[in-house]
Amino acid sequence: MPGAFIRREPTDSNTLRRNQAVVELFTRAQWMPFCDKLQGYDEEVAEEFLQALRPKSKVLATVNFKGLSLKITPQSISRITELPMGLPWDKEERKLSQQAKKEFFPPEEEFTEDKNGVRRTSLLPPWNEVSLYIMKYITRDGRYSIVYAYHFRLLNELRHRIDLPAKQRLSIPYFLLQSLMECSTKLKDGIPDQVAHHGLVKLLVEDALHSYKVPLAWESFRNLTREGDIKMLLEETGSSSGEEEEPAAESKKGKSQKIPTPTQKKERKEKEEGKDDRAKEDTPILSAREKRLKSRAVKTEVFPVSPSTSSAPAVKAKSKIHAAKQEKVVTVASAGTQKQASRGSPEAACLVNLVFLN
Repeated sequence: MPGAFIRREPTDSNTLRRNQAVVELFTRAQWMPFCDKLQGYDEEVAEEFLQALRPKSKVLATVNFKGLSLKITPQSISRITELPMGLPWDKEERKLSQQAKKEFFPPEEEFTEDKNGVRRTSLLPPWNEVSLYIMKYITRDGRYSIVYAYHFRLLNELRHRIDLPAKQRLSIPYFLLQSLMECSTKLKDGIPDQVAHHGLVKLLVEDALHSYKVPLAWESFRNLTREGDIKMLLEETGSSSGEEEEPAAESKKGKSQKIPTPTQKKERKEKEEGKDDRAKEDTPILSAREKRLKSRAVKTEVFPVSPSTSSAPAVKAKSKIHAAKQEKVVTVASAGTQKQASRGSPEAACLVNLVFLN
């Protein structure tokens, strides 16, 4: 990043946690979770983020860079940082800030004033250390020697208003949004050394990266070039995710084929019943005479007489048996017919004649 970078912000809360008095106050004010979340940052990403920041109102800003789109509000900052919402305030309200400075010091407490504020080393413990960590973790000031009037508004929160409900205290998320807008303006005006809140920028970007169906990694994003786009990361992540899910899908498909579902069983049954119905439709309706003839034909096919395999005597014997059966049938039929004819039935007489003719 061009220019001198003087805001060497802490990358974790280890140093803060060594001071028990500060930890106790920050915990009561519900600021500690935010301090613990500040884990590293990237200077170039912070600069690109602030270059792309567009204020829409006092409570809304948008950021679009490297294919990433964010809407930043005090509510979204509160959700991401776990800082409680409270009363909106502006650090440029000089009158209220001067009043806060007077309210902070009891009558008997002495301090050394500077033309711009109060020398931090002149504050009594633990407030000299508390003010230092407010500058490092909350306001993100580059120099820590002077406590400015607006700092006393936050010091008052910890010294005189800490037991009030969060909604009656000053809103840190609201302050952070105003501070991001101020840093963005100064950066665009050519003052790069005023870039601040690097850790907060990382939290905002990470939250946006995790909002995708397949979350993107912060390290992959920060390694993109200035002309890079998250579409590349989404394609890479999506393809690798698809390769992992494909074998599982195939396995699931195989299991579903082995064990048919109730619906599949029903469809199979209906299909088989349909085949039976079609077979019935294709089967012809035979008369009694046709059935007898078909039955005789089947018997003849089942027991064929093969000249090549049967001897001549056997064929003659079978022929005699067949002739004898025919004569017996004719005799029986003739006898029955003659009996009916004797009764005077013309139909019977005709039947007798037909039998003998055959």
